[in-house]
Amino acid sequence: MDNLDAPDPEQSLSLTRVALEQPYGKSVGSVHRALELLELFAVEQRALTVGEVAQRLGYPQSSTSVLLHGLRDMGYLLHDRHARTFVPTLRVSFLGLWLHERVLAQGSLLEFMEMLAHRSGQVAMLAMQNGLHAQYIHIVSARSSRVGLKPGLLRPICRSAVGKVLLSTMSDEQVLRIVRNVNATDEDFAQPVDGRALLQEMAEIRATGFAYSVDAVTQGSSVIAARVPVDVGDQPLAVGIGVNSWQREALKASVEALLLEAFQTYFPQRAGAGERARVQYPQAEYAINKSAG
Repeated sequence: MDNLDAPDPEQSLSLTRVALEQPYGKSVGSVHRALELLELFAVEQRALTVGEVAQRLGYPQSSTSVLLHGLRDMGYLLHDRHARTFVPTLRVSFLGLWLHERVLAQGSLLEFMEMLAHRSGQVAMLAMQNGLHAQYIHIVSARSSRVGLKPGLLRPICRSAVGKVLLSTMSDEQVLRIVRNVNATDEDFAQPVDGRALLQEMAEIRATGFAYSVDAVTQGSSVIAARVPVDVGDQPLAVGIGVNSWQREALKASVEALLLEAFQTYFPQRAGAGERARVQYPQAEYAINKSAG
């Protein structure tokens, strides 16, 4: 497939622009900043200096230095004194390793996303619901030069392809309730969401397994999306592959076939019969400040 060459997402509608200007959210407290910092390392995938982190996240350099050294003291970051850089340790990878192993039958979620991106030559996006939005939680692009798309980016749930996939897991009544809330609060789009038309689209998505968007959020860009055959807790996941709008019809069949192949490869016990597995969280056996005995 041809590589994605869509317009810079920073030139799109205001909802996308606001999210991109603060791609990791507006920090409130050290907890938020610590998580945003670790997510930045996941995006950059390299050692970073205090100045680079401060500039990328828009933090004061002094508080950034305190935060980085605090995470170093806890064993989450390594500090190279000569290069003056920080990089995550294996302790970070173990935070979600238990959950990752429960989700996939073989391989890894990173491999799943990388396979989709590189086999398609496009950008693959993993999303979950966050209120009235679909939020990207992982993005892999086949083109290293692509900028703008970051984990944490929000997409309108009633208009984006990944959002529609997530809506299709709900009842019609729940979908209409979300439509009413979106229309009451959304100031980024001139036209309200047509609830009746959206329900018709939901029926098609449930029947075919695929959702589509064309110029819905970013002009010139289209997304073909489907539901990942596993839920984490009660949270469904959607995966989308972005293509140029003018390529969508030509690439539609091959992208859909690639998604089905990936599901069969990484979720072999679930993709074949359309079964939805659910990863349940184990009963907690450890709690902070819980007295022993």
